[in-house]
Amino acid sequence: GKYAFYTRPMDDFIDTGSGGGIGFGVCEDIMNPVVDEEIITSCRKYHTITEVKNGAGAVPIKTDRGWIHIAHGVRNTAAGLRYVIYAFATALDNPAKVIAEPSGFMIAPRGIERVGDVSNVTFTNGAIACDNGNVYIYYASSDTRLHVAATTIDKLVDYVFNTPADPLRSVECVAQRCELIDKNLKLLEEAGK
Repeated sequence: GKYAFYTRPMDDFIDTGSGGGIGFGVCEDIMNPVVDEEIITSCRKYHTITEVKNGAGAVPIKTDRGWIHIAHGVRNTAAGLRYVIYAFATALDNPAKVIAEPSGFMIAPRGIERVGDVSNVTFTNGAIACDNGNVYIYYASSDTRLHVAATTIDKLVDYVFNTPADPLRSVECVAQRCELIDKNLKLLEEAGK
């Protein structure tokens, strides 16, 4: 077999919107790991949550529809860098091929999570997908606290595959959000809530 790696190629530590992202590569020998070809799976994109940098987080979670990745993205704001947690999916038969990339973040610093040694940061390196379908995402806030977010495989799959991709333009993002709000209000109305 081969060994797979998710890497973090970067052309600069803080340079918005160019190069870098989350890379993928394989090697034959774990004792001498040489990645001959590195493919960027989740690219940095200007004016998004990954405009400054992004990196892999938890080990990808295998689902019937693809590998779900939980990663972090960094954006420059008026208050400084903001780290958030986001998700995307790659194909089961090709873990380098992105097949779903919902817009926006999944977890962002809120309230006390914004305050600490390095403010305005949420970051993950671990998740547990249990046999009963529960998923626990472990994340830190502001390099000071540890938290756990609980969800399920079904909810992650729904989120990743049914949240539209980022249109990458402000006016189109607003239109997309308004359409989602209208659809959700209609669903709530039909459910009698």
